[in-house]
Amino acid sequence: MTQHSKFSEAALEQAIIDLLDKEGYPYVQGDTITREPGQVLLHADLRAFLAKQYGSDGITPQEIEAVINQLEAYSAADLYESNKAIMKLVADGFLLKREAQT
Repeated sequence: MTQHSKFSEAALEQAIIDLLDKEGYPYVQGDTITREPGQVLLHADLRAFLAKQYGSDGITPQEIEAVINQLEAYSAADLYESNKAIMKLVADGFLLKREAQT
């Protein structure tokens, strides 16, 4: 008879953190993140990511704000449906109306 070790929620969380770390995603403990209570999007982090990720495409600060506004427009009233829709955007991407390039 073999003895099975118990896989706890903490062990699962750590395993996921380790997997994400191996893929290059940094881990930051939630209570160390500076944000307003109830704020879901980390605006500064999202702005920095979009600027870095799409800088070579010439993304503008106004376009970055348009992305943030689009994500914030999802209703918190139906959290499940909003989360599902946002995850679809994250996975599939979405069209962003670009500013006129000069």
